[in-house]
Amino acid sequence: MLKVMIVEDEDIVREDIKHLIDWEQLGFEIIAEARNGSEGLRTFLEHNPDVIITDIKMPVMGGLEMITNILQIRKNKKIILLTSYGDFNFARQAIQLGIHSYVLKHELDGALLIQELDKLKQQLQEEESVGYLARREQLRMFLKRLESMIDDAGMIVRDDLFRWKGRTGICMLGFDLSPPSQEYAHQRSIPVDRKKFIDFMYARSSCDIEAEIVDVHDNEYIIFYKIPERSSERTVFEYSSHFASHLQSEVTNTFFCTISVAIGPVFENHREIRESLKKARELYALRIFKKGSSIFVHPRKQPDGQQLQSSIDLKLKEIQEYLNHEQYTMVNDAIDVLLCRLLVALEDTSALKSSIFELIRLINLKAIPKHGTPMIESFDALSELQQLGNVYQIAEWFKHMITRLEEESNSKYSKKIRELLQYIHANYSKDITLNEIADRMGFSLIYTSQLFKKEVGVTFITYLTQYRIEKARELLASGQYKVYEVSSMVGYQTVQYFSKTFKKVTGLNPGDL
Repeated sequence: MLKVMIVEDEDIVREDIKHLIDWEQLGFEIIAEARNGSEGLRTFLEHNPDVIITDIKMPVMGGLEMITNILQIRKNKKIILLTSYGDFNFARQAIQLGIHSYVLKHELDGALLIQELDKLKQQLQEEESVGYLARREQLRMFLKRLESMIDDAGMIVRDDLFRWKGRTGICMLGFDLSPPSQEYAHQRSIPVDRKKFIDFMYARSSCDIEAEIVDVHDNEYIIFYKIPERSSERTVFEYSSHFASHLQSEVTNTFFCTISVAIGPVFENHREIRESLKKARELYALRIFKKGSSIFVHPRKQPDGQQLQSSIDLKLKEIQEYLNHEQYTMVNDAIDVLLCRLLVALEDTSALKSSIFELIRLINLKAIPKHGTPMIESFDALSELQQLGNVYQIAEWFKHMITRLEEESNSKYSKKIRELLQYIHANYSKDITLNEIADRMGFSLIYTSQLFKKEVGVTFITYLTQYRIEKARELLASGQYKVYEVSSMVGYQTVQYFSKTFKKVTGLNPGDL
């Protein structure tokens, strides 16, 4: 909606202009009125209209003086001059100043006003389109220079970097690489076409807010937007948060996908852009800890990093122990806790990278003795992981690797032994015996016992005991069951015998977990 100011000393003429046409239907909104040039200049500075309709001859300050002052402040403002028969010399001077057009007062009617406004709107759109492309390229080049500079020394900043003066907000955004909920599960994970999104934002900034958008990298955009004058810190926070939230809704409704937005600190001096941009980038990097459609605002409350880092280190040691004992279910549970709980709480990208490298190292440490080669090549793995949108997907990726590791570990067994192991895993809570197993395999008791020991490396009863105790540890660690309940669930007749066996295998009492 283009903003219009009417400056006319005659009340009846001013009212007539206001009711000549349906302004809103044509895309215009009358936001201010004034009775003379002096009042008009003050009102212009307060409301910053796009279009000024003004008389020439007025008390206190005439239209020409007001126009001269306005065009010195904002040279691109569009002005329609209202003249009388004897005002042609004034009109000629106004044309030299650069007004859009002049109209004879006695000829002004709805049709003529609509005609002038249509021409004016088309001219504004053409100018804005050309200016937008130039500003966008100028901003992109400025940001590239900014990124390549070590510090602000020697940095040259143009005064016309933005279309406005004063405080400016900055946010960084990008399309979420995966849908945050089942509602959008049908969506493609490929980001929306860059040009379509920029055109969408350009159209929006032309109507609702004063903003500039720059595409800096693949699926990474920076938006600079004007902060309302005389806004308190709280008002700025609410304005920026509302802007980000409203933008998310519009993008979802238009493109049927979601975005995450990071709001950096407001700046006034253009030399503060570097620091604001740095903060916005740091916040934007935290999107990897969320499932999508998130808003990050500066400043951000910091978690207890030391305590969380200690928990992360302990969890990695647990994972190593579980891998050593081939307790793959426990490994997967620990990966979920590590990535989806501890690292999400810490929100530290450096800690995430370190944990990823350590997980790769631990999995390879388990795989190399059995297969002679690493299971995960670091370069290929990092390339795959970079395509994932968040830690939840990264956790699933690692759990898939653990499943592969388990399958490859089991692939050394013959078909009969694999079937036997599957039977044990499905029936460990029952009173199964080697006789029962031998009958199922169609072998003698002695042959079954020898074959099992040869391929698995331990006796049947040892394997069954270790598997039951592993399951017992999982159940006890969940905190949902009492010791006597777990004892029964994993196939033991008495709590006393279960506790004795648990202590023998793990070195701990069941109640210690």
